[in-house]
Amino acid sequence: MTREPVYAAVFAFFAALTQGGAPLFRLATRKAEHWDQAAAEDSPCLFMRQRTENASRVKGRPTIWRLSVDLLLYARTNAQNDPDVVPAQVLNPLLDAIEAALTPDDPMNDACTLGGLVSHAAIEGTVEIFEGTQGDEAVAVVPLTLVLAS
Repeated sequence: MTREPVYAAVFAFFAALTQGGAPLFRLATRKAEHWDQAAAEDSPCLFMRQRTENASRVKGRPTIWRLSVDLLLYARTNAQNDPDVVPAQVLNPLLDAIEAALTPDDPMNDACTLGGLVSHAAIEGTVEIFEGTQGDEAVAVVPLTLVLAS
């Protein structure tokens, strides 16, 4: 396995998501920053961070790698200035778009391969959601697992 091309391509896949023909994210980068450092005009933002890698091997077969990454979604809500804004309503369409992008594209194995990049890509684990009760930034941390053979 050559890591960097995989991580770069996975990030590019999500950074290129669109909604209604327009880019879903105004800012997308693999260099994660804290949500209070993201400029309001860059919202919504996508960041990706690598978490863990796990290798398993069965004699006579290629090593199976499970790569874990977090997609960090930041969205400016303006809820502090507008009492009618529900922060989750700003964040939920972003989460829906990430989930929709993971629709299986390999019907034989019922797996999302991100266009053949990996054997399997899926949201696995708890999606953490912070609705911005302390400010105008709503945040979601989406745990992805990527499976590939070396």
